[in-house]
Amino acid sequence: MPIDKKLLKRLRILYVEDDAVIRTELSQLLSNFFEKVYTAEDGKEGLEIYLHNQDNIDIILSDINMPKLSGIDMVKAIRGVDPKVLIIFATAHSDNEFLAEAIKLKIHEYIIKPIDIRQLLSLMNDIAAVLYQDFLIEQKNKELSKYKEVTDLNNIVIETNIHMKITKVNDLCCKISGYTKEELIGQDFKFLKHPESSNDLYIKMYADVLNNKSWHGTLKNSTKEKGTFTTDCSMITILNDAGEIEDAISIQKDITEELAKKREMQRALMKDKSEIFIRSKEGNAEQHTIINDLKMKLEDANEEYFKAQRDTDKYIYIAEKYSLENRNLKSELASYRRNADKHSTSLKLIKENSDLRLDIKRLKIKIEDMKTKFEKEKKQIEVNSQIELDELNEKFVKLTQKYESIETDDVLVQKLEYWKEKANNESNRVETLEKQIMTYATKETMNKIFG
Repeated sequence: MPIDKKLLKRLRILYVEDDAVIRTELSQLLSNFFEKVYTAEDGKEGLEIYLHNQDNIDIILSDINMPKLSGIDMVKAIRGVDPKVLIIFATAHSDNEFLAEAIKLKIHEYIIKPIDIRQLLSLMNDIAAVLYQDFLIEQKNKELSKYKEVTDLNNIVIETNIHMKITKVNDLCCKISGYTKEELIGQDFKFLKHPESSNDLYIKMYADVLNNKSWHGTLKNSTKEKGTFTTDCSMITILNDAGEIEDAISIQKDITEELAKKREMQRALMKDKSEIFIRSKEGNAEQHTIINDLKMKLEDANEEYFKAQRDTDKYIYIAEKYSLENRNLKSELASYRRNADKHSTSLKLIKENSDLRLDIKRLKIKIEDMKTKFEKEKKQIEVNSQIELDELNEKFVKLTQKYESIETDDVLVQKLEYWKEKANNESNRVETLEKQIMTYATKETMNKIFG
């Protein structure tokens, strides 16, 4: 593996060597590669430096044969304080007698003196890579622990064995169901099943778990007090080192209140739509009634107008008839005047003609009066009709505006649906993140999360 200087710069080491020349030269060289290099001239000083800087030392590189306190005795003392710190012994061939005891002290590695700097750096690089991976795992475990805390606070967590018997439950499960942990542990997973829930649902769930498949669905559950709560349930399996199913974990989100709000919103929307439809229907009915009344009034006005027109034509016809008779009488009068022997008859005809003239004159006056009267009535009908048309148009405009306002209510409903869908998408995104953590987590990680 090539040496990664960035990884080496993360390390802080304690170098213990009684040879001053070797200690000085090697420590100066190592300072170019490591973040911090502590040095000690014997085991006693090395132990003191470690105890004062325990949290700042990742690796100990030490000689074995040293005055005051040997490397073996120093490590024994350190192991009493920290059993995990990595220790490398630099030893000569003559130190083989100490190697067996060093192994008992869980020494990570040993190298032969004189130290090959390339071999040492390669060994340190491997250790740095392992420590960095441990660091990343620790960070991930911290994050997963936070996710576990959030999950435990907001979700029901139930762990079962391969036979779907409950082995662990969290506090939220007990709080919502009303049962204690002692009452739930050992029960079958469907112990909380609501009587209305189908057994086929649980059969499908159990089959998926036995086939190492994840399961997701909605469960209707019963509380200890015969109440009801609904959950959005996801179940995954946990495998052992052999890849066999060992346990299953169910994470359920209580959606009882959410479903109630959703049903309430749906009822409210249905009510609003019904009211809008009724108002629209009533508005259309009122509009049709007004239009029909207008049509009837217009038809009556047209009928009266045509009747007046017919009466006018009738009187004109009568006037023309009397005018024709008058002309005929004039012709007869002229004929009578030519006949002197019929003078008396002529006088009589003259008198009758005079009477006819008076009748014609009266008829003409009457016809003119009737024309004037019908003209006035016609104009009055036209004015009244125009006024009624204007009023109906004004009402029609108001009804149109009212109808458009009803359509605006529909737009508001659509906007409400849009924001509701967006809120649901955000909720689904958070749930997807939780599912991904459960899907890709290893058994070791899941055990660390859920104890």
